[in-house]
Order: sequence, then structure tokens, then C-alpha cells
Amino acid sequence: MKRKPIILVVDDEKIVLEVFRKILEKKEYTVLTVNNGKTALEQVEEKRPNLVILDLKMVGMNGIEVLRQIKRIDRNIEVIIITGYGAMKTARIAMRLGAYDYITKPIDINYIKALIKSALLPASDSLLQRVRKGKRGIRRF
Repeated sequence: MKRKPIILVVDDEKIVLEVFRKILEKKEYTVLTVNNGKTALEQVEEKRPNLVILDLKMVGMNGIEVLRQIKRIDRNIEVIIITGYGAMKTARIAMRLGAYDYITKPIDINYIKALIKSALLPASDSLLQRVRKGKRGIRRF
């Protein structure tokens, strides 16, 4: 029996966590939610999620530092950065550190669902699909 993909959502806003949980549990994913970077890293160590959806601006450890630590733990874990404060400099840093994509709030639900599906594809399939569709995650900044 194949294990359901595990998605960890990290955001310090409770409503964001609830929305992601409702959207993603319907999609046959195991969804974990946490509200800070320290707990996120503990969950990454323990659960080894397939994907992390990570807010950039949080109290304590920011999303860039959490991304850096996730990639040290397991570079194969895909990370999508979400933020309400989009800046090209931060996007470049996130992509250099290995983020799958960087998107700004408000988030289009259909877009995030498609992005998650793409991020969870095997690496070769995901890259091919992103090249064909011209997704942001492969552009050079």
C-alpha cells in the first residue's frame, strides 16, 4: 500500500493553516500544520514530509532560515515559499537555497493545488512538466 504524501504547512496565522488543511485533506494528503520554524524543523526531522509549504515572515525563525535548515536535513524535500511581502531579492535567495517555488498572497487556490501536485511528482516528471508549462520555479532570476 502506497503511503499518502505528507505535506507540512508552516504559517503563524491560524486561519492560513486551517484553510490549507481543508483544501489539502480532500486531496488525499496527510497534512501537518505548525505555527513556527522551530516546530517545523522538529516535524521535518520526525515525519520527513514530501512537501513543506512555508510562510516567509514568522516570529522567531524566518522562512529563509527554516528553508536552509530543511535542505540540510533532507535536500529532497520540496519547499514552496508563500509570503504576503513579495520581494525579488528574497525570491532569488529562496530559489538559490532550493525552494521549488515562491508565491505571494493572496493565493489562488487552483494555482496552489496545481503547484502542489507538480511538486509531488517524481523529480524527472516534475521538471519536464514545469519546462513544458513554463512554470516560475525553473526561471533564473
